Amino acid sequence: MKCRHCNDTGKYKQPNDPQKFEEIIDREMEKAYMVNYEIAENLAYQKVGFTVIDCPYCSKGN
Repeated sequence: MKCRHCNDTGKYKQPNDPQKFEEIIDREMEKAYMVNYEIAENLAYQKVGFTVIDCPYCSKGN
């Protein structure tokens, strides 16, 4: 089964500020024009920054 967190790459984008990251996604998803989660997620990563780490959710990162 494919890891939904890293897309089987073994690498995961960890937001630098997880709480603000989630707030940005929630705020953007509430807007009528923002219907795509991927767009909201990319915007949140741009605003808070991220660090690429080994995926903590699957064995590919280990």
